[in-house]
Amino acid sequence: MNFKTIWLLAIIFLSSMTTLGQDDLAGYWMNKGYSLDNMGNYQGAVLAYENVTKIDSNAIHAWNNIGLDLLRLGKFNESIEAFDRALSINSSFSWAWNNKGLALSNIGQYKKAILAFDNATKIDAGYVKAWENKGSAYISMGEYNQAIKAIDEALKLNPNQATSWGYKAIALYSIGKYNESLQAYDRAIALDPNSAQTWYLKGVILASLNRSEEAIDAFGNATKIDPKFAEAWNNMGLMLNDAGRYEEAVKAFDNAIAAKGSA
Repeated sequence: MNFKTIWLLAIIFLSSMTTLGQDDLAGYWMNKGYSLDNMGNYQGAVLAYENVTKIDSNAIHAWNNIGLDLLRLGKFNESIEAFDRALSINSSFSWAWNNKGLALSNIGQYKKAILAFDNATKIDAGYVKAWENKGSAYISMGEYNQAIKAIDEALKLNPNQATSWGYKAIALYSIGKYNESLQAYDRAIALDPNSAQTWYLKGVILASLNRSEEAIDAFGNATKIDPKFAEAWNNMGLMLNDAGRYEEAVKAFDNAIAAKGSA
């Protein structure tokens, strides 16, 4: 083997090592982004994922993660741009369609959001969260029967999804099906008894049905889980006042005032 051949092989080897090094570097930045996400440092994570896209502009998961973190930061239009970048790389990326739908919902573009969720479920008919998110968007539009249809699809796929039962309860309540709504909240609570919001919403329904003691208990459970839940304390106070339990009502209102003041 002559010197020229050895030199060419060396160039090829070094070239391949450079490529591997760049791939490794992108992976390191991705891993840093994951850790920053776990810490709740979403701005830092965005910067890490952006470094991945500088190395590989087709890093679809990096674009998707940038979009998610921008979504968490409330930068909804920027997040949509990131999801669109991911979808320009692969239009069959169901996660990006779902996440784009969430961003669109956050800026009130519910019809476009539903189209995005539809694309997600066409690509992956078993995508539970996309069906659930579609139902949530319909609730925001006031189209409660459509919401129930979408949420029922989610529940067919996973009947143990507490958030789906919660959304179904909201839709049922909105069309006057109070008892069915309570049953849905009970299913949600059985699956996730530590959701203060679910206990609170159950209390609201019970209060509207004049089931005062049960409503007080529900609001009480909400405040045990989240002692700073001002609305739950306030509603509990109202129900206690109506029941003639004035001293307890005052304490509840004091807690509501304190919780609101510390918010």
